[in-house]
Amino acid sequence: MMPDRMKTTHRGLLFLIIVMAANLATSCTRSTATEPRASGTTGSGTGRGSDTVAPEPTATGPPGTAVYRYANPGLGATMRLDGDSGTLTIENDTGGELPPPGFYILDASTGDRVSGEVKDPTVIPNGETKTFRVSFSGLGIKDIGLVILMIGRDNYGAFARQ
Repeated sequence: MMPDRMKTTHRGLLFLIIVMAANLATSCTRSTATEPRASGTTGSGTGRGSDTVAPEPTATGPPGTAVYRYANPGLGATMRLDGDSGTLTIENDTGGELPPPGFYILDASTGDRVSGEVKDPTVIPNGETKTFRVSFSGLGIKDIGLVILMIGRDNYGAFARQ
């Protein structure tokens, strides 16, 4: 018995039409002619590698300061840095006692790990908020890639810069 070529042809044609429609819709919504250029660009705008784009600064405070926030159900943390020191505030509503906090930083340009120090770290009872003095060295605020929260020996993940 011979296969039904008509069904195969219709399926292939339908697939081709869907792919073409998706490509057309994507190209219609990505017009670069009307999009604003990134600040710090120079060159002719030909898209041939002649443009140089400088990233926008993400700091929200004066130079050398930064605020980072961490949020998880029952756990909130805010780190405020000014130069190479600052504070770490932990809000514990997890239902249990938390071990002493810590942190480390990843250098944005090299990926190297920079140890952070929490001065006088203590446990954080459920329902309490504690603020600790923190410090680190060997890295400027502008070179911070990620700040990672540690609770005891557990890595809780990265803070988000505000």
